[in-house]
Amino acid sequence: MNKRAMITFGLAMLTLLALGLAAGCSAVKNIPGLNEFASNLNSTWGKPTPAQAARDALNPYDADRRRRGISLLSAATFGGEDVYVRMYRSAATDADPTVRAACIRALGIHGTSEDAQHLIKAIGDREAFVRWEAATGLQKIHHEDAIAPLTRALGEDPSADVRASAAVALGQYPLSSVLDTLIIALDDTDFSVVAASHRSLAILTGYDFGTDSALWLIWAKRHPGETFIHQRQYTWKPYKAPPGFFDRIQIWKKPAPGPQPRVPTGLDEHDGVEMGSES
Repeated sequence: MNKRAMITFGLAMLTLLALGLAAGCSAVKNIPGLNEFASNLNSTWGKPTPAQAARDALNPYDADRRRRGISLLSAATFGGEDVYVRMYRSAATDADPTVRAACIRALGIHGTSEDAQHLIKAIGDREAFVRWEAATGLQKIHHEDAIAPLTRALGEDPSADVRASAAVALGQYPLSSVLDTLIIALDDTDFSVVAASHRSLAILTGYDFGTDSALWLIWAKRHPGETFIHQRQYTWKPYKAPPGFFDRIQIWKKPAPGPQPRVPTGLDEHDGVEMGSES
């Protein structure tokens, strides 16, 4: 069906949809061809095909196409297949920062614990949005080598967004040095950093003393060696895109369930507790 035919058919279907609404949702379900129309409309006017996205991701002349192709592939259900993960790795040092950022985001979602090294390198990128993607990716991949660069980012990065993302990522690591860094960050001038540090402190310790750094320091000094015995499980929640126009008009369909929280790659339920032996 070409676009002109789809427009004509679409107007007819929308008219039937309006009539169906007057008759109730059960009538809408029975409109012939409506499901197929909505599906075709999404594919024709929506995102490129996987083959087109893959070609764009490898386009050597157009960074915008590379970025878009990588972003579309990484957001797809098949975006974690090995052939695509290898692509993200190879393009993580692309000359264009938007492409680097897209690859770092993709590795954060689909990478293995070894891919933390790509994110660790990117957290020192000259572009703040690339550093932010790296810190956000390290919320999803657990690796001890990430502790030092995340700590440095929380204390020194000029971007508050990067500092806040680093504070969230540090919530995986029950170490006294991390605890001290998060307590200091409660005095950050940006509230998003304060809130992120407070959240990580609550996860690491199982306690909540608000955002007053003095209260946290007093508690930590009074309970040495017991800092992490009530540690909570660290998780991250996958992003779910809001419904598009054609999703919203398909009112007869039940909304898909939201994504469930996940444990970072490389971290099981016991790793964090074992690391706490430093304190």
